[in-house]
Amino acid sequence: MKSIMSEQNQKSNVPTPVNERRSHQRVQDAIGLRITRLHEMAAAGESDIHRHGVIGARVRRANKYDIEGYAEVKRDFPEVARYVEELEERIRQLQLDGISESEAPTHKVSLSAGGLAFADATLLYPGELIGVTMTLFPSMKRVGCDARVVSAGDAPEIANGEKHTYRITYVRISEADQELIEQHVRGLRQSIPLDNL
Repeated sequence: MKSIMSEQNQKSNVPTPVNERRSHQRVQDAIGLRITRLHEMAAAGESDIHRHGVIGARVRRANKYDIEGYAEVKRDFPEVARYVEELEERIRQLQLDGISESEAPTHKVSLSAGGLAFADATLLYPGELIGVTMTLFPSMKRVGCDARVVSAGDAPEIANGEKHTYRITYVRISEADQELIEQHVRGLRQSIPLDNL
């Protein structure tokens, strides 16, 4: 009996996609949404001219742990690592500012600070990494992050005709951007009558 209970306790500690989706407040909203496959984007510091011969694609954060010696620098010189992260985020934000933002919502979504559910004509597959740019209304503030497709076809709350539905979780997002989403969701939830929550 004791081993069964400890086994159940161990199972309850294992995070599941459902638990992850529910760890943040969620609200349905209409936002400007742009999805880009990560393999189509330049890494931070890489010029689009060198990749494609054209200007205009987004820049995402590189995985700094792929850089030899980065882990040691982060451990031994945390202030330098923090500076590099802030600099990289500033570069990404400057690149985001070069993207024309949506003047009107493009997608109905289920939004939280941990992830997003949306419908889109683009064919994505579970496990795929994508780049996401969101424009929040009416503030017109924009958020950029990398995300992983958790599931496809199981988000009926945001269904839109024949478009595919997806659930994604953010895998690379700045604390400032995550806080911006949290504030946006909190503000919307406070404006919704309790009967509709």
